Amino acid sequence: RTINFKSPKPISRHNRAKHWVDDTNNRRHDPIALSAVWRTKWWPTRQFTFLLEVAEANAANARSRARKQKTEPQLDFRRSLAKKMLTNNLDDDGRTVVQVGRPATRGSLQAVKMEHTFEKRPGFTGAWDEKDDDWAPVKSEYQKTHCATPGCKNRCRTFCSCNKKVTMCQGCFNDHYAFMCGTTQDPPK
Repeated sequence: RTINFKSPKPISRHNRAKHWVDDTNNRRHDPIALSAVWRTKWWPTRQFTFLLEVAEANAANARSRARKQKTEPQLDFRRSLAKKMLTNNLDDDGRTVVQVGRPATRGSLQAVKMEHTFEKRPGFTGAWDEKDDDWAPVKSEYQKTHCATPGCKNRCRTFCSCNKKVTMCQGCFNDHYAFMCGTTQDPPK
């Protein structure tokens, strides 16, 4: 004898989402769990690694659901997350410090707010790759490229923090800083 009845909403929600805990747990341990790498028996560290693992797995799952795409492998997600955390450009309020968009006009408020510092590329890197949001790897440790300023013949590894794509020598950076910030003072060292 079969009895049909309408199941309440909590039960149908449970049946629809009961695999999510297993998905998170499987992602937490794939390919290797942080707690397995961070060998310690001290309970606060064990709890901390557990919370990191769950947060990392939930972030990867939430990102894939929001984009309606297949979830990327956990190790790839972990690498990109670590790289973005190391190159974080947010201030204490969660706003981006350097915003590169349209070039700011001389002396404008946007140019003054934009951070302009003279920086050097890391070793074994070439041009800035916007697609990967990282420097392109090269075989030579200190590979120099031509300064992007028209008419300048210098070769360098330096750039302004407002635009990593544009290689700039020290002299051209000084001119760039003066033009963008509307000042005749030397840029900060």
